Amino acid sequence: MPPARALPIVARRWLTAVAALVVTALAAGGSFALGALGALVPQGELSEGSLVPEPEVQVADVGRVVPATMPVPLRIRTCSVAGALLNEDLGDFSGVVVDPYTGDVLFSRASEALVPPASVMKIVTGAAALAVLGPEMRFSTSVLATDDPARVVLVGGGDSTLSRLATGTPSVYAGAATLQDLAEKTIATAQAGLPDGERVTITEVVVDATLWPTEDAFDASWSRDAASNGFISRVTALQVDGDRDNPQVELSTRGSDPVRRAGDEFVNALRAAGNAGRSVKVTIGDAPVEGPVLASVESPPVSELVRYMMKESDNTVAEMLARHVSLAQGAGGTAASLATVIPSVIAGVGLPTEGLVVQDGSGLSPLNQASPRYIAMLLSEVARGDGPLASLRQSLPIAGVDGSLDDRFIGTNAIVHDRVQAKTGSITGVRSLAGFVTGADEEPLAFAFFAQGTVGDETRFAIESLVTAVYGCGSNLADF
Repeated sequence: MPPARALPIVARRWLTAVAALVVTALAAGGSFALGALGALVPQGELSEGSLVPEPEVQVADVGRVVPATMPVPLRIRTCSVAGALLNEDLGDFSGVVVDPYTGDVLFSRASEALVPPASVMKIVTGAAALAVLGPEMRFSTSVLATDDPARVVLVGGGDSTLSRLATGTPSVYAGAATLQDLAEKTIATAQAGLPDGERVTITEVVVDATLWPTEDAFDASWSRDAASNGFISRVTALQVDGDRDNPQVELSTRGSDPVRRAGDEFVNALRAAGNAGRSVKVTIGDAPVEGPVLASVESPPVSELVRYMMKESDNTVAEMLARHVSLAQGAGGTAASLATVIPSVIAGVGLPTEGLVVQDGSGLSPLNQASPRYIAMLLSEVARGDGPLASLRQSLPIAGVDGSLDDRFIGTNAIVHDRVQAKTGSITGVRSLAGFVTGADEEPLAFAFFAQGTVGDETRFAIESLVTAVYGCGSNLADF
């Protein structure tokens, strides 16, 4: 066999180039017929007997590797509210902003820190009341008969909105039941059982306010002048007009014995309704016997009570609702039971028990503790829910429109009127605001902002300016 002869240099270079093209084609997922090389060799470069063989083999198409799912583009938010945070009036600030539907945290400053929420606590109480009691529940005040027709029992049902004003005369509580109506029904029922010509003569009213304990009616951690300043009444199961001296003034001074006042006012209503007794004795105590119901009146539904509590920041209604939550949970309606009952109820709607410490239902106590993150998570549940909690959002005050925000967000912050729904909070050393803001881009956000330390009206304005800055950023808010 003759020795193999080397290819000329030009031919070797040409074949090298062709080989490179083949490799490239294969890498790109194509195929290449090696037999075609013979037809591509330049004439005269290969001597006879040294032609490249032409195999009948095809290289398979390896194809490209494609991901099963395409990656989602990562949004980079670019709008900052750092400038608004420089305001020294914010004091010791903590807060958070979240997307209530995705749970994404857009902004956070010490958001896990426990701080006194002040009246932002009413968001928690309102949620608990709606979840446990339901929006349609009402509370009844009743009059029971006894074995002595001259003696009746007035039984408090935990309706602090019951009014001593004449039916049709508005108190601070719209749609409140009245003692006049209760007394007229009582007289009518009692009269129906008498012979013609005889008139009802009630000589004693036993006042029963034992639905929950009265000995813990005023929390030791509340300000001593809270009642005299009109902030709250003693938390009793029977009272009229929130025990205000003036039923038509929200911050009217509260009394020291709401049960006695209610009993005396019912006697006045009985006289006006036609009771013939010249003198009626009022006795405070338990019902001597459980007799038939002569008459009853009902409070507005829980949904309306929650709405008023939130809009006007009514502390008495908040405490009343909290006690009813305790009763419904079998905890007796005691003040002490709220510490475990309310966190347990809120846990039932999807929140952890961490991040909340409960002393009362109104937020008056500095011993209440909540983290901004906890409040924002609860607000997110409110936004996403379509059950009992759904009405809570519409109960929040609206900036520049109603409730405790009707005269807030002024000056340059007025741009967010109608765009902010939030609960205000104010106790010594704390200013707070938590709720929802619809951004300039129409995206809804939930926020909870707290300022502690030396705080005042300037702090309120500083918090409002921060909310306005969040509004401007909308869903483009960045945490830097």
